[in-house]
Order: sequence, then C-alpha cells, then structure tokens
Amino acid sequence: MIKNIIFDIGGVLLDIDYDRTFTGLSQVMGIDIRRRHIPAHIFKLILGYEKGEINTETFLWNLQKESANLTPQPDKLIKAWNAMLMGWNPKRLDFLAELKGNYSLYLLSNTNDLHLEWFRKDLKKNHGVSDFDTRFFVQTFYSHELRMRKPEYQIYEKVLHEAGIRAEETLFIDDNEENVEKARCTGMHAVCHSRKEEIIDRFQNYITELSK
Repeated sequence: MIKNIIFDIGGVLLDIDYDRTFTGLSQVMGIDIRRRHIPAHIFKLILGYEKGEINTETFLWNLQKESANLTPQPDKLIKAWNAMLMGWNPKRLDFLAELKGNYSLYLLSNTNDLHLEWFRKDLKKNHGVSDFDTRFFVQTFYSHELRMRKPEYQIYEKVLHEAGIRAEETLFIDDNEENVEKARCTGMHAVCHSRKEEIIDRFQNYITELSK
C-alpha cells in the first residue's frame, strides 16, 4: 500500500525546457553549448553547483571565465540559466493540495540556489504561494543542500531515513529513467514520468499499475 509520494520538480510538477538554457548560455557566453554536447569542464561546473560544492558567485564567475572574448554580466547569465524554467501550472498546485489529503508528500529535486530562488519568487508573485515547501509537503529535499544529487544511491537512502518512511510504502516519480532505476534499488516503487504527459492525468494510472 502506497502511503508516501516523492515528487521530482522539473518535468513532473514544473514545466521545463533545457534547450532554452543552453541556447541562452551559448548566446551570452559566445560558445557552443548544447544539452547533449556540454563541454566536460562546464558539465562538471554545473554538477558542482547542483551539489552545493560551489556557491552562486563562484558559479557565475566560472561561467564568465569560460566565455569567449567577452565577460557577460551576471544578470544575463542568470537569465540564461533560469530560461529552462517555464512556470507553474496552477492546476498542479490544486492537485498537490488534494493529494495531500490521501498521501504524505515529499519533494526530491536536483536543483541549485538560483533555480530555487526563481521557484519561490514565481510561486509568490504569480500564485500567491509563499509557503510552498510546507503547504504541500511533509519535507522537501534539494540536492545543493544535501551535497549530493540523483542518481547517487545515497541521496535516496538519506531521504528515506530523514523522512522516517518505508521504501515499500513509497512511490517515487521522476522524469529521468536513471534516477528512477536507482530509486528502485532502495526498494521504493518508482515510475518515469514523461514530460509530454500531464501528471494530473497520469497519477492514478501509476497507482493502479502498482496494484496489478
């Protein structure tokens, strides 16, 4: 019996388009950065930022340093970095509020300070939600605060332990197959949600499929 749901944010609850960010960074930095062909040193920089190994100032400084023949202003880098974030569908907020009556909800996201700041500002400005982490969820877990990221096995163990929940009573929903496969190694139920589908429409199917 599923008692707990652990949601990812991007691609599940929040619409995202990674290409917007890498196109934006390419334009601002004057170098070619594509999602599936990110230069190794820049990819390492992004992972370090998502794991909280470097702060925002250092992240932006390194992006400036990697830029070709120009030094882009931080505000332009921030705008490009946040370009992947498409905004919140208010129906999904209502969905979470309703779901909270039947399950204990948790959040586990690979994210960073700039994206988290954007999440919270957008929720407050456009949806009147200033308490997202506590209004809908028992606990929220962010990679840059945990100093680890999905699909590292330890992050799933840490979430289960800190939340005090049982893996076999928990459903994990993410849009990345590798993240889902690693979550299953803990004993959790896990499904890979397609960004092309609406979580509101698919959720009950996920629950039903587990009972077969």
